Amino acid sequence: MLLKADLEHLMTDSEVTGLAAATVEEGAITGIHTLGILGDAPVDLDTLWAVASLTNPVLGYAALQRAEQGVIDLDHPLQNYLPTPYLKTEPYLAQMTARHALSHTTGFPNWRDSHGLRAAFAPGTRFSYSSEGLNFLQVVVEHLLNLPLGEYLARNLFMPLQMYHTELGVENPNDLNPHLKFLRGALLSNGALSLRTSIGDYARFMSAMFEVDPPPPLLSRSGRQAMLQPQIAVGDIPNLHWGLGWGLQTSSSGLSFWHWGARGTPQSMSFALGLPEQCRALVIFTNHSKGLVLCRSLIEAWLGESALPAFEWLLPAETWRADGTKRIIPNR
Repeated sequence: MLLKADLEHLMTDSEVTGLAAATVEEGAITGIHTLGILGDAPVDLDTLWAVASLTNPVLGYAALQRAEQGVIDLDHPLQNYLPTPYLKTEPYLAQMTARHALSHTTGFPNWRDSHGLRAAFAPGTRFSYSSEGLNFLQVVVEHLLNLPLGEYLARNLFMPLQMYHTELGVENPNDLNPHLKFLRGALLSNGALSLRTSIGDYARFMSAMFEVDPPPPLLSRSGRQAMLQPQIAVGDIPNLHWGLGWGLQTSSSGLSFWHWGARGTPQSMSFALGLPEQCRALVIFTNHSKGLVLCRSLIEAWLGESALPAFEWLLPAETWRADGTKRIIPNR
């Protein structure tokens, strides 16, 4: 059981001054705790958090919805759905699929630079975390829907799950990280990073991952199981893989699906983890760039185990690399 006193103790030993956490047990939300401040306001149940890459599983869920309905084929080249080339000079473009985008195997970098966007390797051959691949997928999905992704999600995910405090869009475009300027307007409703949600709403999304027989338009059990099938190993880290929208790890607790979200301005760090065999989940939002250390401590205490593969990759933050390897920090 997650106790408020435990959260307060962890916050005391960290630089986090605002936090929200929710637990799911047997598929149902069993507890929500809010502590401290976000910006100038106290954190409460209605606080909207910019959860950055925790947007990714939501896009994955939407893509699998459309695949179930026959709108998109996960293994069909994405470019073939578009009337014009997504990129003018990219030799691997014709090979990239929705499966590659959702499993971070397109070969694209995480973000393009001022020189443009190029793939570094053939699609499907190895892992490298890429928000750019998800952007490509979003362009295709929106073209097929003839509808902005945010509107689709509101109708087909947020409303059915009673996620009334969730939207796809940034509150202040000036808060976007400078290195994202090359994407310009596309960032305002972006399936890789721009979800704003409350702690209770994201817990509802996690709970939906366990629902046995959800009504349409929610994703079927087989569709959710497809999200949790390993597609590629993450670097050379043992027991760490990527599925379709979710990271996957195997530990003494069994298989768990997970994702993190890191935002620079204003600072925040979030983490969500679910255990499909036990129908349990934990969601944590923090207001500090170093909040992932607190997330690790809380999740390890909740699971009763340490040395989780996900955190072996993510921490310490200065050694993280998109391809699942670790950056070497010279001794100073």
